[in-house]
Amino acid sequence: MTAISTDTLANILFRLHWEEHGVRHEDTFHAQNVNLWRDVFPAGLEKKILGMKAEESRRVELRPGEHVPVRDMRKVMTVPRKAFKVAADQPGAIPIQGRFYPQGMLRGVPGIYPQNIQPFRVINMDEGSLTVDLNHPMADLEATLDITPLAVWPKTAEFGGQCHDWICALTDGPGLKRRDRKGADFGLGAPLDKPLGVNDAAFYATPRKVAHVDSQARENIAKVYSRLLPGRKKVLDLMAGWQSHLPDGVTATGLGMNAEEMSENPALLSHVVHDLNADPALPFPDASFDALICSLSVEYLTRPLDVFREIARVLQPGGLCVMVFSHRWFPDQAVRLWTELHEFERVGLVTEYFRRSQGFKDVFTLSLRGWPRPMDARDRYYPMIQHSDPVHAVWGVRS
Repeated sequence: MTAISTDTLANILFRLHWEEHGVRHEDTFHAQNVNLWRDVFPAGLEKKILGMKAEESRRVELRPGEHVPVRDMRKVMTVPRKAFKVAADQPGAIPIQGRFYPQGMLRGVPGIYPQNIQPFRVINMDEGSLTVDLNHPMADLEATLDITPLAVWPKTAEFGGQCHDWICALTDGPGLKRRDRKGADFGLGAPLDKPLGVNDAAFYATPRKVAHVDSQARENIAKVYSRLLPGRKKVLDLMAGWQSHLPDGVTATGLGMNAEEMSENPALLSHVVHDLNADPALPFPDASFDALICSLSVEYLTRPLDVFREIARVLQPGGLCVMVFSHRWFPDQAVRLWTELHEFERVGLVTEYFRRSQGFKDVFTLSLRGWPRPMDARDRYYPMIQHSDPVHAVWGVRS
C-alpha cells in the first residue's frame, strides 16, 4: 500500500474538534490532491502526515502560535462609529454587537482597504464608537485535528503553480460561529423579517420537487442522520417535502406545507400539513417523538424560538433534535437575517436557537466541506462549481 511522500498525491480528510461555551464543534474538510512537496502545512504537521497510508488516522493537538494565530490585543481597537461604511445597496445597515463584517467596511483604519474581506467582529458599541476585534476568528483556539488519508497514489506529473495551505482552508470560516462573551445580537426578540414578503401558503401551494443540493451533499446529509438516528423509532421530519434525506430503513412522520410533496416521500409513514410561521404550535401531544430532523428548511422560520420551544415539548426527555442546512434556499422564503450572515455565522445562529429556547443540552455542530462535486447532467451548477455544496448540522438533546 502506497504511503504518503513528497512524490505522492492524496485525498485527506481533516477533522477539527474544539469546544467553547459548552458547545462542541467538528469541522471537516475533504482535501483533494494533497502533495507535501508543493503544499503548505504548519510547523511539524508535515512530519505527522509523511508515511501515512489510506484509512490510517492520526490525531494532532493544535496550539496557538504553532498552528493557529495568537490573539494580538493591538488588533482590538475603538474606532468612531462613522468609520463603519456599508455598501450602496444597503444604506440602512447598521453595526450589530457580536456580529462579523468584512474589514473593508472600516474606513480610516491604517492598513485596511475597501477590498479587504477578512472578518472583524463588533465586540462593543455605544452611540459614537465601536470596539472592534480584527484578530483571526480562530485566534487562541486550542483544538485537536484528526488526519485520515482516504486515498494515496504516486504522482505521475508535476503540476506547478499550486501551493495550497490546507490548514488555512480548514480554519477559514469555522471561527465565525464562535460566541463572544455577550452573544451576538440576532434580534430574536421579535419575528424575523422576510425581505420579499411572499405569503407562505401561496408559495407552497404548488409542489416544488427540486433538489436544493447536489448528490454528494445529499449523501453527506444521509450520513449525518445515519450517525445520529440509530435506535430512534419515532422520528418527526419537520418542514418536510418530497425528500427526507434519511438513510434506508429509517421512516418518519412528516409535517410540511404541501400534501402532494409529502405523499410522494417514501420515507414518510404519515404526514400533516401545517404552517409553522402562521402557527408555531406543533399539532402533536407532549413527548410524542424520540427524534426530530429538519433538512434544508430552518432558514424559513420567522419565529424560530417559538418553534424550538415546541420541538422541546413534543420530544421525549433525551430526544434528539437535528437541524441540517446548506447555502441554498428559496430566495423569497428565507428570512432576511439568514441571507445577511456568512454560512458559519448561520451555524452560530442555529446554535443560539437551541440555547435561547432553553430546552436542550449537549449541543453539537458539524460542518462538511471540500468534497468534489459529482458529474451530474441534472445539476445546473456542474461543472462551473467544482466542490459539493457544504453541509452544516446542529443538534441537541432534549433536557
